[in-house]
Amino acid sequence: MAKAETPAEQGESAVPPAGKKKKLLIIILAAVLLVLLAAGGVAVLLLSGKPAGEHAEEHVEEVEESAPIYERLETFTVNLADQESYLQVEISLKLAEVKAQARLKQRMPEVRDVLLRVLSSKHAEDLITPEGKAELAKEVRKEVNGVIGAKKADQGVKDVLFTSFIIQ
Repeated sequence: MAKAETPAEQGESAVPPAGKKKKLLIIILAAVLLVLLAAGGVAVLLLSGKPAGEHAEEHVEEVEESAPIYERLETFTVNLADQESYLQVEISLKLAEVKAQARLKQRMPEVRDVLLRVLSSKHAEDLITPEGKAELAKEVRKEVNGVIGAKKADQGVKDVLFTSFIIQ
């Protein structure tokens, strides 16, 4: 028959050898150390330097200075001055600063009115050429800058972009 194990023999097999205990202890200590280092790094970052709000303001200023500001206008559909054609155009305005964008949004009914008047005063044959489109863009820029009170080009609309231009 099989020999029955004594309780002493059973206890020895349930306890891992001393070498395995040391490895497990080292792994646990290393994990705890890593967690403490990470927590300390986060604490240093949060407690040093400027408050988070100031970092956010700096980031916004960087974006304002580097990223172009575009304002997409609604689609315009107008009868042209020749009474035989119509123009459907989508316009995006490239603005010099955030303040100009705010003024533009505030005066949008006036901007739409002046653009409808400018667009409907044109003839189809004038708008077909690239030069005609460039002249229209220049006139739109001038009129919109007048409405939003931009006396200099670096304060208002910098460029007029036609994203769709259909004459029929």
